[in-house]
Amino acid sequence: MIRLVDPLDRPGRAREFRCTVHGLCFENRYRLLGALHAGDPLILEREPENAIGADAIRVRTEATEILGYLPREISRWLAPQMDAGREARAWVLKIRSGCPYYERLVIEVSIA
Repeated sequence: MIRLVDPLDRPGRAREFRCTVHGLCFENRYRLLGALHAGDPLILEREPENAIGADAIRVRTEATEILGYLPREISRWLAPQMDAGREARAWVLKIRSGCPYYERLVIEVSIA
């Protein structure tokens, strides 16, 4: 069994991390990738009413278009941090092609 550790609780660790965005295949959200570029800011929003999990964190563009969600392994520890008032910012790191949808959009997240 793998035990996930909150990286914010580990001394000497950066408060930034990279991850992919899941859910791009739903509602043809992957089509939005063509308008994104490295460095574009993204919005992270809590979605506690999500049917799949109350710790869901939605990723959207500044134009309010939903791209998908942070992976559950991340939202499990990040959601309580955001609920406690910590600010999470995100931006596009890179967009990949020729791979599964859940690996195409790589973002960087910073926690304050």
